[in-house]
Amino acid sequence: MPPMLEADAVAKVDRGGMRDIIGSLPEQLEAGLRRGLGHGTDLRGAQRVFILGMGGSGIVGEIFSAWVADRSKVPIQVAHDYRLPAYATPGDVLLAVSYSGNTEETVAAATQGIKLGCRLVAVTSGGVLSTLARDANATVLEVPAGLPPRGAFGHLFGILASLGADWVYGDLGGELSRAIVHLRDLRDHLNPEVPLSKNRAKQLAVRLRGRVPVVYGAAPYGAVAKRWQTQLNENAKVLAFSSAFPEADHNELVGWCLDDRARRFVLLMLRDPDETPEMHRRLDATAAMIARKAKVEQIRDEDDQLLGRMLGALYLGDYVSLYLAALRKVDPIPTPPIAELKERLRKSAARKS
Repeated sequence: MPPMLEADAVAKVDRGGMRDIIGSLPEQLEAGLRRGLGHGTDLRGAQRVFILGMGGSGIVGEIFSAWVADRSKVPIQVAHDYRLPAYATPGDVLLAVSYSGNTEETVAAATQGIKLGCRLVAVTSGGVLSTLARDANATVLEVPAGLPPRGAFGHLFGILASLGADWVYGDLGGELSRAIVHLRDLRDHLNPEVPLSKNRAKQLAVRLRGRVPVVYGAAPYGAVAKRWQTQLNENAKVLAFSSAFPEADHNELVGWCLDDRARRFVLLMLRDPDETPEMHRRLDATAAMIARKAKVEQIRDEDDQLLGRMLGALYLGDYVSLYLAALRKVDPIPTPPIAELKERLRKSAARKS
């Protein structure tokens, strides 16, 4: 095993404890599911449900929507902006997800929604969003503070699974509970104490070292691919990108096949056993073509239900980002460029006011 991937070496690099945060995903999901119980969302008069969020909070809405969109009683739209779409109407439901409670885009869109007459539910650890929602007599569901937003995925997602019970067909709580069992089993095979020879996440991190990862997924895995990208960006501090099938085959495939620089990249293709025959043929053909120029890794989870496979693939990506950070000897927790950008924006706003 590369010495950087031994458990003690990972702990030495991971001074902020990202390994423990990643490991806590099953327990976070359980806690979030319990926290959201009894807070049903009244859909009377609602034409849509908007999930507001950015970054590590916003991806929660993307993955939730990908999981349930085909069985929701109303359309679900995830909004990553300062404003709601122009077609938002009074009575629409807004689920504002901001772990810190101070995400300026989410706070601005929630403020607009309150003025418009939308029904707001705030999912947060506090901050401006919590105050705004309480002042508007809206529901506030608070999660534990003290985590990086990307490390609170389970708390936030579990709450959405509870909230969606009234407007999504099926037993969301039961599906999530079964997925949690699967994640606990995965943890036993992916945690830092498991050696490289038996640890799929460590093996993949080694193969990614020195390359630019590009993560692809077909629906409903597009959002999971985005989570892989952002975890690699923030935890491992590397450039990484994501895209979705079938659209990627209509443009990006040309670059993969005809640009010699493709050899610097590695394609991570998220696959699912329930792919349609059309998509299965497409992904097989695409992988074969790209493999002529670049390394291709096909990633599958074998759980017997969709949510378990989606969250299992996500969990693997989280651990891969941890081990790639260890190989690069960078602490996964701090994100100095994001802190710098927020400070620059704060100073710019202060000067204009």
